[in-house]
Amino acid sequence: MESQFRPGFDVSQGAGGRASKFGDVVAPPSSTQLPGIILRIVAIVLTFISAVVMGAARQTTTVTGIDAETGLLTSITVTVKSTYSAAYVYFVVANALVFFYSVVSLVLSMVNKARLTSMSLPFSIADLLMVVLLFSSNGAAAAISVVAENGQQNLAGWDKICNLVGGLCARVNAAIVLSMLASVAYVILVVFGMANLRRSQ
Repeated sequence: MESQFRPGFDVSQGAGGRASKFGDVVAPPSSTQLPGIILRIVAIVLTFISAVVMGAARQTTTVTGIDAETGLLTSITVTVKSTYSAAYVYFVVANALVFFYSVVSLVLSMVNKARLTSMSLPFSIADLLMVVLLFSSNGAAAAISVVAENGQQNLAGWDKICNLVGGLCARVNAAIVLSMLASVAYVILVVFGMANLRRSQ
């Protein structure tokens, strides 16, 4: 009887063979993909607003005091900017970096229709680095905000300034809160990434 299969054709190369060949690349649909995309969009919005609000925070105020030379009461107009603080500058740079990474990772996640498992580990590592970057910048900015609100007379002799530039401090605090929310979104993304890696094993 003549064989029904073409010479050299192995039945294992059929549908089952293709699944075996590409099993290490194509992952089954993940229930965390859509939430992951939403979280990246949230992170994009939050980090963008945080960087803009912090970078643009400034206030002009009039300070009244006694001139040390003349002993007379005098008033001067000063402008206080968030960029005067290195911690706030670091905050802006960190949120800008996370923003750009979030855009790139979102595009890759949406284009990646095949759900390549080879991208799960790099994404998880990069997301974890974003968490570290956000938490470090948020901590540095929050520390300066506490000093601006309460002063630090005992150690550094710094006076509080939020009683003079309350609008500036309010914008700075709002930016820090938004950035903290973005860091929480990335913590959840890291958890999702670990779950996907475990599922693909």
